[in-house]
Amino acid sequence: MSEFTESITSTPAENGVTAEKAKEPPETQAVPETGGPFEKPKAALSNEEVTSHTASLWKYLPIPADEPEPAPEYMSTTATLPGSKVIAARVRGKKHKHEGTNCDDWYEVANYEHITLAAVSDGAGSKRFSRVGAREACKASIGYLVSSFEKLFADKPELRENLGLSLTDTKCMEACGILVSAVQQSIIKAREAVEAAFYSRKINPEYEKVLGRGLQFKDLSSTLLIAVMIPIKEIPKEHLVISCQIGDGMIAILDTKGEFASSVKLMGVPDSGDFSGETEFLTSPQMGNMEALRHRTKISRTAADIVMVMSDGVADDYFPSETETLRLYFDLMINGVLEKQSHGISAAALTQAQLKLFKHIPDPLVYPWVNDQSVKIPVQYTNRIMKSTGLTLKDLWKDPSILDLVRLELEETEKTTDPGEKLKKWLDNYVERGSFDDRTLVVITI
Repeated sequence: MSEFTESITSTPAENGVTAEKAKEPPETQAVPETGGPFEKPKAALSNEEVTSHTASLWKYLPIPADEPEPAPEYMSTTATLPGSKVIAARVRGKKHKHEGTNCDDWYEVANYEHITLAAVSDGAGSKRFSRVGAREACKASIGYLVSSFEKLFADKPELRENLGLSLTDTKCMEACGILVSAVQQSIIKAREAVEAAFYSRKINPEYEKVLGRGLQFKDLSSTLLIAVMIPIKEIPKEHLVISCQIGDGMIAILDTKGEFASSVKLMGVPDSGDFSGETEFLTSPQMGNMEALRHRTKISRTAADIVMVMSDGVADDYFPSETETLRLYFDLMINGVLEKQSHGISAAALTQAQLKLFKHIPDPLVYPWVNDQSVKIPVQYTNRIMKSTGLTLKDLWKDPSILDLVRLELEETEKTTDPGEKLKKWLDNYVERGSFDDRTLVVITI
């Protein structure tokens, strides 16, 4: 969770960017003054011009070896569960790499029978040990939910049948209430786990050495997003989705077989504190109160086949969420993370209209990898494709064949076959102006 903003920069030489200044994020450096009052104003640089210019300014410093509980630079998951397929990844943001600090994000995914459960947490960027809070929150919440659901469905076998009744039926409403209560209680358990983690580390001198003061509970501050997917009917793929969100980030449901206008449903609202730009955290006093969690909880029974849970490092790049979630979905498709919509597509099978559009597809953008500037990573972007072809998100929704061909071009040079690894690589290398935070994305196909 970053607190920096980006401004247009000049060249490295003009800015005096050297190894000694590696602690300063390159996109926050000042713009040199112009040559005088009669100088003709320069045209504003496009986003691509800015990101192309700043890409090589980012430095890479490894995770510090002298801090307790270092967080791994990467996490990725590819799993086929009884009720779903999970692709998930978490990467250390450019800012953390530039400064040589730890990643603050964490995620956990689990299942009970055909029920899939996911948690994503983003540690507060200004708190040095927020990564500990994020990790403990995810583990505790998912651990509680698995054990709680196991007991609930064993003690109340009628729950599963009642969930399939009409939503206005009293038995269905009671069943939903029981499961919602379990999800909310998992937030309470997560907060208690973070509090226990604080007290167990409070007297440890290693933490005080890093901070220059005693460890405080707020040093473990983090967000927490919980999503639970319960299958109701196989055809159509109807699921009961329960979510609870503390802080920023995004939870979204997609029905990729449905109508464009109703294809996305948001299952959370970014939570703000008392001041503009402030985020609520799990460590806030009110988060230990079930009453405070009610308006942060959402429930939906709907036809859906994809649920995405993400930290703000991804969500902020696809804002406003109501419309840009589909752009995220298409970006995952064209970069090979998600399966193609159509099969056996080839240039030879294109209609004349499709072939004309395909000729306008731009080449992938290629930027140097922050970890190693000698490595160049090609990435395709849906917004560039739309700009070049004049197509809209609705057009691509109706006919994704162009996107499938774009994907095939990248696959010719792609050696990675594991979807989780592909997601990790994409999260680590897509470039968005002003984006340098940790990125976590959990994609669940249900």
